[in-house]
Amino acid sequence: MEMVRVQSSVKGHVDRVGVLSAIDSVMVLCGSVHTSPLARSVGRSLVDLPLLGGKSIVQRHYEGVQKLWEKHKLDSLRMRLIYDKDGQVPAGVQNAEPGRCVVERDPSPIRGVAGLLSDATEGIEDDRYIVVCNGAVVFLEPLHELVESMAVTESDVSFVASSDGSPVGVWLIRCGLLRSIKPVGYIDLKEQALDMWRDDHRVRVVQRYRPYAMTTRSLSEYVEALHAIAGGYTSGSSLDEDPYREDWESSFQVAEPGADIDPEARMHDAIALDGSRVGKGAVVVRSVLCDGAVVQPGAIVADQVVTGTIRKGRVS
Repeated sequence: MEMVRVQSSVKGHVDRVGVLSAIDSVMVLCGSVHTSPLARSVGRSLVDLPLLGGKSIVQRHYEGVQKLWEKHKLDSLRMRLIYDKDGQVPAGVQNAEPGRCVVERDPSPIRGVAGLLSDATEGIEDDRYIVVCNGAVVFLEPLHELVESMAVTESDVSFVASSDGSPVGVWLIRCGLLRSIKPVGYIDLKEQALDMWRDDHRVRVVQRYRPYAMTTRSLSEYVEALHAIAGGYTSGSSLDEDPYREDWESSFQVAEPGADIDPEARMHDAIALDGSRVGKGAVVVRSVLCDGAVVQPGAIVADQVVTGTIRKGRVS
């Protein structure tokens, strides 16, 4: 269930029927102000981290974009992955149709999100829209449904918020608003641009009563996001629905095809990336094993991003 809350006075009118058909692109922001320890250790963009079912975070985003264009016949819609000069280049989506997924580098990382969006939409017509989302999130609701919920508000800019105060994960913005952003300098989207737009444009919030997205910038966040998927939260259940659920009860394990895990090793809410090895009788708990990581036979590792070798007799 959702609630739409009007956030500003209305000046002008937005064609409700044309909002969805006017979406130009879905912009997935893969950069960050500070590189997280998890991103530095895994040696890849966070959007390329694996999820359950053999898909990565960015592949999950792409599926949402694909459903959006198929359902609403948005033949020109594309997903743009934008990364900064200090970040890892996203791998993109290998099975995407030509032109559907584009990887771009942000030429001016000191511009802020609003500045970045203004620069990136310079050649797009004012009455077209963009969807903006943080790449390093796992959506617990289908992305195309979140976009549809914003489109029906008939607004110039809208975003989805949750009642628990979680960070906003997705926006729908009319490109004409971005023309008001100065061509130089740092301009933040939430603190500066939104404040500037609220008096003269139609700004709306689509409210969710529970979290609809989970960030994956740290080890604990990534593990919790996988917990949510494994627990069926994306199917409408609640993370807190079972008051007797034991925190130590294993709910998932993820192993990329190039990971070598002995059949007698135990993976408890753990992720083994391509190039990692786990020996016989080893136990890996709430951890990520990076390329080149080795957990020797009988060794135990918990709550750690492993890049080297864990030996038996050492609890990490």
